[in-house]
Parts: sequence; structure tokens; C-alpha cells
Amino acid sequence: MKHCIKCNNELTKAYISGIQGEFEINKKPRGFFKDSPIYSKVSSYVCSNCGYLEFYVENPEKFK
Repeated sequence: MKHCIKCNNELTKAYISGIQGEFEINKKPRGFFKDSPIYSKVSSYVCSNCGYLEFYVENPEKFK
């Protein structure tokens, strides 16, 4: 369970609309195709009380 750092309300998992309904974050710049082994899908969470939005990478160990 994740909590809002602004108001301590419980965060709700949210989904980002896009070409495939998801986006990724990369440690290094890369081309259009997944040519970098250092990438991870991103999950978003929103606070239903104050609107705060947080993002988490699904594979943080790839960024060590």
C-alpha cells in the first residue's frame, strides 16, 4: 500500500493513456525500438484526495 506524501491518503493505482496504454523510463537515451537493456515499464499512482501523482518503475534494480 502506497500513501500520498502530501496528505497521507492511500494512493490508487492509475493507468496512463497512450499508444499502448503504458510508457517506459530509461536510464540512458535510446532509439525508438527497445535497443537498451536498461529500461523499465512505469506504474502510476494518484491520490484521490489532493490529486498528487507518483510514478514508480517496475524494475528499479535495472538502474543500479
